[in-house]
Amino acid sequence: MMRIGVLEVDGISTLPEPILHHILSFLPFKEVAQTCLLSKRWKQVWQTFPDVEVGGMFTNPRKSKEILTSLEPALLNRQRKMISIKKFSLELDLINSPENASLAGRCLGLAIESEVKELVLVHWRSERRNLPEIIFYVESLHVLELSYCKLQQPSENVKLFSLRKLALREVCADDQAIASLISGCPLIEYLEIRSCEGLESLDLVNLSNLKEIILVNTSDIKRVEIKTSNVNALAIHQTYLFPIEVNVSSCGNLKCLKFDFLPIEDEWLCNGISKLPLLEYLSMTKCHKLTSVRISSPCLKTLILECCDKLIQVEIETPNLSIFKYHGDLISFSSNALSLSETSLCFSSHLMVNIEWVVEYFEILAMFQKFSKVLNLQCREECDCSTRTEADPIPPID
Repeated sequence: MMRIGVLEVDGISTLPEPILHHILSFLPFKEVAQTCLLSKRWKQVWQTFPDVEVGGMFTNPRKSKEILTSLEPALLNRQRKMISIKKFSLELDLINSPENASLAGRCLGLAIESEVKELVLVHWRSERRNLPEIIFYVESLHVLELSYCKLQQPSENVKLFSLRKLALREVCADDQAIASLISGCPLIEYLEIRSCEGLESLDLVNLSNLKEIILVNTSDIKRVEIKTSNVNALAIHQTYLFPIEVNVSSCGNLKCLKFDFLPIEDEWLCNGISKLPLLEYLSMTKCHKLTSVRISSPCLKTLILECCDKLIQVEIETPNLSIFKYHGDLISFSSNALSLSETSLCFSSHLMVNIEWVVEYFEILAMFQKFSKVLNLQCREECDCSTRTEADPIPPID
């Protein structure tokens, strides 16, 4: 508050609404809602705030009912005044509360009528409810994130014609339901499927805008077929060595590939990499069926091999490789003339250390020292990759 003579001027309240919305975006949504009590001006700013996020802290049915009861008229007012909603996030416990479920459904409908762009629905705890089918026909949606829900085959063709990002986390759905959903998203760019039950086969075909795919802890899945040429990044992270067949031979523009705990074998890797001429980043962790790896890729810049405990030999023929990271037993390395900016080697010493081990150790160090500007060394009793439970983020690719 500034004083000019005897007048007091509220400098913040006079700012344009887009700036005030940006300031409020740094606050928890509950505090944003409370600003409507400050003045008529702040009430107007609240009523036009583009994001509506409800949940997290309201877990009991009584509190959820209070929040939904107050939210419904606010959304109705927005709908009547044709005030659009950028993001609508609903994260509430609706277990054993038909009244709350009905209230949540009405709030969702009002948000959809306000041309919501980003929709996040989370139904807490173990009960997985069927989703309102209306969400599959919201043509204004750019982002759809679903968690702890039950996804069934829609009665009509999905019409998410503007959707760019689809994330399914802890969702129960079969192959047909997932296929129907994805087929109705012709502009999808990002797909994430995490810890979903019931999905056994995933076919991604003719999705020309799809750039990034992340699959995490999909224990039921047996086959992944990707036939879309513009995918840039693929990450598959499992926590157990479940059998899974992965086909990426049609992904000629793939630049980033991450496999964690996948039962891929030497022949698959050699043949698969040869069909990915633009690959720049390759990471393989706990791929226990690999024994002898030969990496030949003209564009590869980063190579990471961690805790592949059957691995005995690595041959690197990558003239543009810049970063190499290895974590595991002392094995045989061979390479062409490399020029590495950084090499990180972490050898497990749980095996017997004798004179032959020491000689081989120093030979490997001498080789990488000749090729590397920076050489990082570690030695541990056990490989600690087992502590990783989540997939590391896919690195940005230029």
